[in-house]
Amino acid sequence: MPVIVIGCGVVGLTTALMLQRTQRYSVTAVGRDTPEDLRGPHGISQSWASPFAGANWRPYSADHEQQMQAAEQQTYFMMRDIARESPQAGVKIVPIADFGSSKGERGTKPRFLGYVKGVQKIERRLWPQNAVFGYSYDSVIVNVPLYMSWLAAEFKSLGGTVRKGELGHISDALRYVEGGRCVAIVNCTAMGSYSLGGVGDTSVYPIRGQTLLVRAPHVDLTVTVPGSSEDRATYVIPRGDGTVILGGVFERGSADARQDIQTTDEILHNCLGVCPQLLSHHAAGKSFNNPVSKADVEELRKKIIAINVGFRPSRKGGPRLEVQRMGEIAVIHNYGQSSYGYQTSWGYASIAVRMLDAALSVNAKL
Repeated sequence: MPVIVIGCGVVGLTTALMLQRTQRYSVTAVGRDTPEDLRGPHGISQSWASPFAGANWRPYSADHEQQMQAAEQQTYFMMRDIARESPQAGVKIVPIADFGSSKGERGTKPRFLGYVKGVQKIERRLWPQNAVFGYSYDSVIVNVPLYMSWLAAEFKSLGGTVRKGELGHISDALRYVEGGRCVAIVNCTAMGSYSLGGVGDTSVYPIRGQTLLVRAPHVDLTVTVPGSSEDRATYVIPRGDGTVILGGVFERGSADARQDIQTTDEILHNCLGVCPQLLSHHAAGKSFNNPVSKADVEELRKKIIAINVGFRPSRKGGPRLEVQRMGEIAVIHNYGQSSYGYQTSWGYASIAVRMLDAALSVNAKL
């Protein structure tokens, strides 16, 4: 049965791959931006969120967000399997030093510690400023360009098709399949759902991020620390190829695509404080609360490869997982994953597949 997935970010490609793997559907993925663009000579669109991610696995779900919790857990184990079985995917299992994601977590023991591997407490005296707890455990890191290309290659190897195209209306997707017919359209257009005709979801909004890509091949762990305010955080995410992503900011509603010099300075200083081994002459130590000199900041500045500004595709009320009808065509919505697209991608894709099966009354073999 022919199915069209619109949107070729991490959520769209993962959903397309899972649908194709069922062998029940013949899937075409359509996107204005596709993994082929990651290898092109032109710049990557800042409105395409996936290439600007770190990325690593670190849950963000609240106590009441059970669907998201399940998506995080499923994705954790899927990513671990990919790391072990498909090294070319750019996914690696590495330790994370996790000091929380917000001040609201203060004094809590995260529920995900019940299933992640390698959990250890980090001594309080080693905690950085703003830490709300301290644990290390096995996380995964994702080299985003490699991983996006791997997803597309896996999808195509199973008979899936990737088409490049820009849609004004959701029904325009029909132009990209033979005969202009399909049984379903799966909408994974992220920020595009705000303006896409036939969807027009005004609950979608951007969260601006700014990160630095630096050369630091000796960094072998990922670190996350809450910021001094809700729109700030400190994180260090190696990509496994000698480069490291440093961040960052979470500026809700901002669509400012310009680089901010002050933000760059803050990121350099804060990341050196929690991870001094970003500079090769600093031996790896246990403390995540280290003094930082101006000379160290300037030395790390020289290692900057790129300063990236991107926009996390967020949505008031959380991700949209919903079934609608467009005449005889089932429309499945799967978007709005904000800053946690990678770490929930397999879980939400699985939900979308089950919703499509139910909408078409397909008996899935589980």
